[in-house]
Amino acid sequence: MEENEVSVLHHLQAAVEDNLALKFLGSILQGRSGKVDLLYVEEVLGEIADEKRRKLAQEQQEQGQKPAPREEDTLTRVEEKVKQFLPECIVSTSSVAGDPVEEVLDQLERKSYDLLSLEAYGRGGFRKNILGAHVNKIVQESLVPTLVHKGELAACKRVLVHVPNDRGRCTRLITYLADLFRASRPTITFLVILPESQEKFEGYISGEEERLLESIDNYDREEFKYLDIAREIMAERGIKGEARGRIGQVPEEILAEAKEGRYDLMAFFPEEPNILTSLWSGDESLKTMRDIDISFLKFVGTDRY
Repeated sequence: MEENEVSVLHHLQAAVEDNLALKFLGSILQGRSGKVDLLYVEEVLGEIADEKRRKLAQEQQEQGQKPAPREEDTLTRVEEKVKQFLPECIVSTSSVAGDPVEEVLDQLERKSYDLLSLEAYGRGGFRKNILGAHVNKIVQESLVPTLVHKGELAACKRVLVHVPNDRGRCTRLITYLADLFRASRPTITFLVILPESQEKFEGYISGEEERLLESIDNYDREEFKYLDIAREIMAERGIKGEARGRIGQVPEEILAEAKEGRYDLMAFFPEEPNILTSLWSGDESLKTMRDIDISFLKFVGTDRY
């Protein structure tokens, strides 16, 4: 994204004016200029080729989760409301009918975006046992950083960032986040995860960050070199970040920390091959994202970052 310009595609799961996901997005983009495209896809079951997604979408419709039909007046009101809390952004709305996954991915191919924003739960309200038939597939296939809003929060004030354990991924992720949060400036917590079975850390349990940080004083580990990089990049944008340490396996510790209840959003940059594959695919993905009641941002490398 340019100095203060941002380009966002937001997938509207329902054309409702009181949309928490859009308010959450607005809090992140506060003070930014650029463009926000709102895309509403009227779900057509017959056009969903994937049998598993089609069955789940049908079940959701039968449970009362069927999105309302396209109504141009409602979409216009949604657009006007977004313009109120993002006055410096150009906001536009479009609507199509078909398979939401295909339509969203097609839009990403047609235009260049810095961020894709999704609503995880049905019509934007809080349904803990419903993730959505299409969100998981879109997150898997998206080639741009993807924000998934969950729960009832309407503002992003506290962000958990897993610091990648290599210089390239660390620099790209933190630079992107520093630019994204340049104006809104939420509280940033950098999460450093150390592997188990380190003699230096015997007797410490994950989550005891004060004792952990005391134990690594003057202890040279690669993970903390990347933490320094992250702090420096954020400091260049005038954003301070605190550190928190855990010991264990990366996927499990990210999720455990996210459940602490002190964050509104967690951000991460999966390795290739994806170390979080078990979390973001299949039935395990649905269970994991259902159980964590905060939003997340999955970063992928782009031409700009």
